[in-house]
Amino acid sequence: MNDTGSIVGRPIRKISLIRIVIVTMGFVTCMYGLSPITALAEGPHSMSHPDKSAAGTGTKSEPPMDMDMSSGEMSPNMNMTPSALPAAPPPVRYVMSPEAKTLAEVQTTPVKRARAFKKLRLVGMVFDAETRVATLTARIAGRLDQVYIDFTGVKVKKGDPMVTIWSPTLIKSQVELFESIKSGDTEGIIHGAEEKLMQYGLTEEQVKRIRESKKPDLYITLRAPIGGVVMKKNAILGQFVKEGQEMFVINDLSHVWVQLDAYERNMPWIRYGQNVTFTTAAVPGKTYGGKIIFIDPVLNMNTRTVNVRVDAANPEFELKPHMFVNAVIQVEVDNAGNVINSDWAGKYICPFHPNEVSSVPGICPESKQPLRPASAYGYSEATHPQLPLVIPETAVLYTGKRSLVYVDIPDQNQPTYEQREVTLGPKAGDGYVIYRGLEEGEHVVTKGNFQIDSSVQILGEPSMMNPFQPETKGSAYSSEATPETTSVPRATHREKREETNSVIQKPAPEISPDPHASHGTGGR
Repeated sequence: MNDTGSIVGRPIRKISLIRIVIVTMGFVTCMYGLSPITALAEGPHSMSHPDKSAAGTGTKSEPPMDMDMSSGEMSPNMNMTPSALPAAPPPVRYVMSPEAKTLAEVQTTPVKRARAFKKLRLVGMVFDAETRVATLTARIAGRLDQVYIDFTGVKVKKGDPMVTIWSPTLIKSQVELFESIKSGDTEGIIHGAEEKLMQYGLTEEQVKRIRESKKPDLYITLRAPIGGVVMKKNAILGQFVKEGQEMFVINDLSHVWVQLDAYERNMPWIRYGQNVTFTTAAVPGKTYGGKIIFIDPVLNMNTRTVNVRVDAANPEFELKPHMFVNAVIQVEVDNAGNVINSDWAGKYICPFHPNEVSSVPGICPESKQPLRPASAYGYSEATHPQLPLVIPETAVLYTGKRSLVYVDIPDQNQPTYEQREVTLGPKAGDGYVIYRGLEEGEHVVTKGNFQIDSSVQILGEPSMMNPFQPETKGSAYSSEATPETTSVPRATHREKREETNSVIQKPAPEISPDPHASHGTGGR
C-alpha cells in the first residue's frame, strides 16, 4: 500500500470503530436496560440479567458470573453456593381513575356461596328392560288347537289367552286329582295334585274351576305371564310342541332402559341413583326422566366410553327400542367438589332399586338385598354440606393452564383492582365453583377485566398471557452476589426505547481532519 492510501484510510477506520462502539452500547441498553454510561462504568458485571423488579415485569434473571471478557472463561476464584428459592411475587394491583373506569364499563359481582350444579350432556339409545321380559313355553308336550295371537307387535295384558293346548299328560293329571278327592285322601295329597296342574301352566282359577266341575278339561288355555308387547311368535296352529319349547316372547315396554355413553372426563361426577332427563327427536317438545340404576365397570375400548344404564317410565309407549336420545345429568357439588344428594343424606338405599330408600338399615323388599348407605355409592357423607363459592363465568380469564380474576380492593382513593390466580372447580351453569384464591364477600370484575389485564400487560406487569416466572437457574449453584455484580432493575420498554434512540442518534465526536487528506495521491 502506498503512503497516500494509508493516509486516506486512517480517518475512515477511526469513524467505523466509533460507530461500532455506539451500536454496541445501544444493543447493551436494549438487552439489559442500562444506560451507555452505566454499561461502560460497571463493566462486564452489569451484563448479567437483572432480577425481577418490584413492579413485576415477569422477566427472568441469570446468576451473576465473574467472567474475564477477554478470554470468555469463568474466574477460577468464583465462590459457588446453592441458589436460594425465589421469593413470592407481590400482588399485582392496577389503579385507574373514575373516568377510565366509566369508559371501560367495569362491573363487579360479589363472591357468594350458592348451590352449584354441574351439567353433563350425554347421548344414548333406548333398549327394552331385561328385567321385564318373559316367555310363554310349553311345560308339557301337546298339540296347539288354537292360537289367539297371530302376529308380533300385539299388546297384551297379563292373563290374556295366548293358545289352547290338548295334552294327554294334562288329562291324566286331572283324573288323578278327581281320584284323590273321591278316595278321601288327605288335604295334603289333594293339594299336591292341584299344585301339579299349576306347574303345567294352569292358573289357580283354572284349577279351581276344574275341581268344581268334577270332570277333566280336554283343552287347556295358556295365558300371558306378563303384560307387554309380543316380540316373538313361534306358535303355529296345529303344531305339536315339546316340553320346554318357546312359543311367545313378551316385553313389558311400560318401563325401558336408556343406555348412555359417558366419556372418561364425565365419570368423576356420575353416581348410582342420580336423576336423568332426556329428549328424543321422535317426540319433540317432551322431556322424559329416569334414574341411573347401573354403571358399567368396564370401559369400552373402541368408543372410550362407559355404559350408564337409566331406568325410565314409558306409560304411553312413546319410547321405542333403538331410538336415539339426548340426556342431561345435573350433578350437585359441595365446597370441596364432592357429589352430594340432599335426598339421600344419611339414608340407606337398595343396590338394585334406587327408589327403595330408608332412614334405617334393612332389607330391600324387592331384591331381598341389604340396604347400603349413600356414601357407598360415592356421595358425600355430610348431612349438611357447605355450599361452594361461585362466581360468574365472565369473571374468569382462562389461558388453558391457569385462571385469573381481578378483585376490587375497597377503601381506596381511586378504583384499585388486584390480580388473583384462582383454582377452578366444575362449571356450574353460568358460573364456576372456586376452590382456592377468593373469599366470600369479595367483589370480582365481571365486565372490563380484559381491558384491565391489557393495561397491566402494557405496563410490563405479569398478566394473563405473561405470567410471573420465578427465577430459574441454569444449575443448582450460583455465584455469591457482590456489590460490584449486583444487577440493576430492568428498565421499562419505553425507557429502553428512549435510551436506544438517544444512543443511536448521538452525533459522533469531532475528528480533526487529516491535513494530508486533501493532497489526493500526493507524496508522503
